[in-house]
Amino acid sequence: MKLTFGKNEKLKSKKAIENLFSEGQSYVSHPIRIVYKVNPKQDYTIQVGESVAKKKFKHAVDRNLLKRRIKEAYRLNKQLVQLPEDVSVDILFIYTSSKIKDYSTIEHSIKEILTKLDLKLNKKEQQ
Repeated sequence: MKLTFGKNEKLKSKKAIENLFSEGQSYVSHPIRIVYKVNPKQDYTIQVGESVAKKKFKHAVDRNLLKRRIKEAYRLNKQLVQLPEDVSVDILFIYTSSKIKDYSTIEHSIKEILTKLDLKLNKKEQQ
C-alpha cells in the first residue's frame, strides 16, 4: 500500500460532510475526535477530512500546522484500517484541544482512533 494522500482520498463534498454530522458516529482520543460514516461501496474506499476550530486558533498558520500534522499522521498510519469489500467510509478528524500539541501526541491519538475504527468496521462485518 502506498503511503500517499491523493485527491481521491480527500473529503470535500458538502453533502458528505453534512451527512457525517447528521448520521455519523463519533468517539474521542484526546486531542482528536473522529466522526465517521460507513456507506455502501462507492468509487472510493476512504475519504478523510480534518478540522481545526477558528474559535480556538485565531491564526491560520496555527490551524494549518495542526491540519498538516493530522494529515501526515493519517497518511503514515492509514494501513491500520482494513476495510471490508462492500463498504466505503467518510472520516472527519476534529482537533479538540485549545493548545498546539506536538506531532507525536497527535500521531498516537490517530493510531488509537484508526485501530478502534478497524475493530468496529470488521466486527460489524462478522455479525
